[in-house]
Amino acid sequence: MEKITEEIVNIGVNDRDITLFEGQYEVKKGMAYNSYVILDEQVVVMDTVDPHVTAEWLKNMEEALGSRKVDYLVIQHMEPDHGGSIMQLIERFPDVKLVGNPKTFQMFHQFFDISSDDRAVIVKEGDTLSLGKHELSFVM
Repeated sequence: MEKITEEIVNIGVNDRDITLFEGQYEVKKGMAYNSYVILDEQVVVMDTVDPHVTAEWLKNMEEALGSRKVDYLVIQHMEPDHGGSIMQLIERFPDVKLVGNPKTFQMFHQFFDISSDDRAVIVKEGDTLSLGKHELSFVM
């Protein structure tokens, strides 16, 4: 876990065990799975991580959150190295809203056997999401 600012924390994980990215690209020094928490009036997690490093990611997230809960998960990619720990986040925070574009939720059901209908926040080009002091802008 690394603080970027007082409100933005890198909770990603460096995977030193992986030797091939997507099964074909050699990565001699491993892979960094980027994931961030924005701590504002509303708390947002930006992406998750590959399933094989979920435990370390959850530890980082819990340390960053303290006693706070996650209000939103912004899903930027559905590939497992970005979205592989979505279910673990939903299990810990059952009221979390999932933020993504229409394609995100078309693909969501190919990876997960749960409905996203009651928690989906569908965004399109130029939409914004106010967290309090921070405002996210969505660019497709």
